[in-house]
Amino acid sequence: MRTLLLGGAGFIGLHLARRLAADGHQVCIVDDFSRARHDHDLTAVCEHPAVTVISADLTSPDAWAGLEHGWDQVYLLAAVVGVRNVERDPARVIRVNTLTVMHLLDWIRPVEDGRVFFASTSEVYAGGVEAGVVGIPTSENVPLMISDIAAPRFAYATSKLLGEAALLHGATAKLFDLVIGRFHNVYGPRMGGDHVIPEMLMRAMNGEEPFAVPGADQYRAFCYIDDAVEAVLQLMQSPKASRRIVHIGNDTETTKIVDLATLVLEATGHVATVHAEPAPSGSVSRRWPDLSLLRRLTGYEPKVSLAEGVIRTRDWYRASMRLTNRRKSIAFYYGNGHLDRLAEYRTVVLQPDFYSARDLIHLRQRGVRTLAYLSLSEDQGPPAPWQRDDRNPDWGGHFVHVDHPGWVENILNQADTALAMGFDGLFLDTLNVELTYPQDVPHLLALISDLRRTAGSAYILANRGFGMLPDLAELVNGVLFESFSVRWIGDGYAPWPQDVLEHHAQIAEGLAELDLDLYALDYADSDGLAAFATRRAEQFGMEVFISDRALSRL
Repeated sequence: MRTLLLGGAGFIGLHLARRLAADGHQVCIVDDFSRARHDHDLTAVCEHPAVTVISADLTSPDAWAGLEHGWDQVYLLAAVVGVRNVERDPARVIRVNTLTVMHLLDWIRPVEDGRVFFASTSEVYAGGVEAGVVGIPTSENVPLMISDIAAPRFAYATSKLLGEAALLHGATAKLFDLVIGRFHNVYGPRMGGDHVIPEMLMRAMNGEEPFAVPGADQYRAFCYIDDAVEAVLQLMQSPKASRRIVHIGNDTETTKIVDLATLVLEATGHVATVHAEPAPSGSVSRRWPDLSLLRRLTGYEPKVSLAEGVIRTRDWYRASMRLTNRRKSIAFYYGNGHLDRLAEYRTVVLQPDFYSARDLIHLRQRGVRTLAYLSLSEDQGPPAPWQRDDRNPDWGGHFVHVDHPGWVENILNQADTALAMGFDGLFLDTLNVELTYPQDVPHLLALISDLRRTAGSAYILANRGFGMLPDLAELVNGVLFESFSVRWIGDGYAPWPQDVLEHHAQIAEGLAELDLDLYALDYADSDGLAAFATRRAEQFGMEVFISDRALSRL
């Protein structure tokens, strides 16, 4: 059987791909890899002889134009998910999730392509639960309700509700077969950290004390991923499920969140004081699916208890954390090639022109986050109207008028191209405008704000820009302190004078108060200088990378 998995590198998608390949399907995974977790699981599935992989942005019509037809099953799992991602950029959530559905409707050919599965969510009726108009446990025929259309958290539910309506009406109009599955609190290995069970597990394994439990009095019915995959496969095999909306989950046990915390602490062996905290805004107080329809259609019964599922999930995250901790943190490399060496790092900053989309997929599959280099205040290109007469004395590039419309368009296009190519995020260089052209600071902040909107939830690392804090901290995920301890002196490297080191230390202490990833980049040509720079960066809580001035060394 030929199966197309749209969004097949995500949490549910990859577990489904593994199962389908094991069952003898020929599987094609299509994903933009913008959020797929980087690990050996992804590599193993992608290397299976029955699996092919296509890197594509499913919001683009060009991506769909390149997809062949003739599938027995099509699964639409691609979506922006996760509370933090949704609340950070709700407009992007609606755009991505809606465009993906609408492009599928335009692309599908009923005669050539078989049954379609659409991944929806219990969030579509969460507002009704809170309003008291939806009962518990909840069946599929309850009224759907968005309690506050302006609340960022409900953007995800809105997009899925629209997807359900579009596909149901589209299936009727175009005469194709369809199943809609509403997932209820599915959890398990490789789901990221933005979900209650893995998030609790990682905090417990990191020894958090006291142990915070937001929404301690809320109730959930959790479903282990293997059970959810089994339900999906049975629905796709059931003729009676055609054009039906069906709840997928585990209704055999409901759990109070504070009791889940106790279970997690026992599973990890961590002794801590439980500290109840308010639930996140918009979070439903109780969720429990009625699976009567799923049972009638398929005979499905969940098999994995919460206690067993937490243990399985714990084992995976514990192994993943050990693997991650063995890796070096970050590398800045402005040469080309050396993919095996780059795979030794969790994050790498690269020159976009030196790497292909295939290279980026290779690094992602080996667990590496890639950031594309962008210079925001210098231009190494040919003469252009945004260039100033002055040049950078170190590298020879023209300084620019940061607010020039042509320059802004140029930078945003570079960012779009890099992200579409497959980079996981952006590295914004030369943010020392506050020293060279302080009058341009507001314009540079505006440009970075534009880049944040362009990048959505993608990772952004800023090089310095300390004079723009704390505004800059709201727009980026991390800050790099370049030349923190060591400087170039014309014919070699040497520590900064003591007064400069003390000034840098004051800045580092201020950075430590911000909720940002902190890195130091230093240049050294001796073991002694490298040890000095490393020791000093670690003293201030910064991950450090040591290279030469041209960043040509790994």
